[in-house]
Amino acid sequence: MMRFILTLLLFVCPITWGSEIPIAIDLQDSYSQKGFDHLGNQKVVLLLISQPNCEYCVQVTEEILKPMQLNQQYKNSTLFSRLEIYSGHQVKDFNGQRVDATEFAQRYNAWATPTLLFLDGLGNEVAEKIVGVNTLDLYGFYVDRAVSKGHKKLNAH
Repeated sequence: MMRFILTLLLFVCPITWGSEIPIAIDLQDSYSQKGFDHLGNQKVVLLLISQPNCEYCVQVTEEILKPMQLNQQYKNSTLFSRLEIYSGHQVKDFNGQRVDATEFAQRYNAWATPTLLFLDGLGNEVAEKIVGVNTLDLYGFYVDRAVSKGHKKLNAH
């Protein structure tokens, strides 16, 4: 009976345990350590701009970003990170300068949440940002398209 319950829990419980989107603390260091795949191709930095108590941010994270982060295709092409604005948090930017998270987001005109930024290792946008959520039905498609566009732009040889 116990074996049955444990097996059932595996199917009922979310598969995203332990797959939190990492908080952006040092973007320069994160990219230098994890910004390339095993072939030397650059990864797209997918940066979620969120804020405390943002229900849409939680929804995008749980239903779109966490499952993407577990997919091998995105592990090879994308560096996931999140930045919480209006919280007093600081981040070290791509130039190694410590700035307020809200100030960092303002550089990209990212004041609404959720906003997804698609950046290179220098902090340049490589695909058009996605602001807000109209419908989750197509949201994953838009994110996938932006990641693909950014990855092609970064690795056009």
